Amino acid sequence: MESLRRLYIFTGKGGVGKTTLSKAFVRYLLEHDHEAIYLTFQGQSLSDVQTGTTEKTVNGIREISLDLEECARTYIEKRLNSKMIASWIVKTPFFRALINMVPGFSYLIYLGRILEMGKANPRLIVVLDAPASGHALTMVESTTNFKQIFESGAIFEDTGKMLALLNNPEYTKIHVVSLPSLMSWQEAVELRTGLHERTPVDVDITVNNCLFTLVENDLEKLPQGLRDKALNEKQLIQDNLSEMRCILPHSLSHDPLAIETELVGSLAKLI
Repeated sequence: MESLRRLYIFTGKGGVGKTTLSKAFVRYLLEHDHEAIYLTFQGQSLSDVQTGTTEKTVNGIREISLDLEECARTYIEKRLNSKMIASWIVKTPFFRALINMVPGFSYLIYLGRILEMGKANPRLIVVLDAPASGHALTMVESTTNFKQIFESGAIFEDTGKMLALLNNPEYTKIHVVSLPSLMSWQEAVELRTGLHERTPVDVDITVNNCLFTLVENDLEKLPQGLRDKALNEKQLIQDNLSEMRCILPHSLSHDPLAIETELVGSLAKLI
């Protein structure tokens, strides 16, 4: 088995099952006596309506949804040692415009908060249900961009630390999630290529919700439409098996918790 990382990023096109798979992976880690959380971002820009970072435990999983303004305020407060000044800065039009207009600034703030969480708790494993495809590329390259913009000073130093961890193959791993269709697979391969160009960490593709692996012994019993779908999936797998890190079967359950539980036994390869 590969060595355990501290940050696992799940990304891919919308609708491929990132959320369910991310939560199932948290369950896998918890069942193997690791401390893990499920984490998401609330948005990529500041708005007048902020809900604050939320944390809750759902069906045994600790779920955190990071609020951008709160993360920014926490960082500035730490740097300036003043909660009052930090609260004022994040409300200024200039700061809000900077975050909303500069590509990747929000991700720099979020990633800083994630790495701070890991520093505060050396046992913690963060499973990030990341923004889809294009946003994931911006997120991965954001620290590199800002390290070039801020050539010295505190932000330069902090960004360098983020970059070192985010691009450390022993700390971070990225999973691109795909459905077992040709279009979804091609999009996943393109995303993996784009990520490989931006980071040296491992980027694997997991094929989710595969009907063929569930019915391969009963193909002749299926209605024609389902049989055609399963055979197309079979061909896709045969043509690209060496590039697929993990192939997860279709679930007959409709309850999210039941699906997560079913997946847990198939996720060892995601380590």
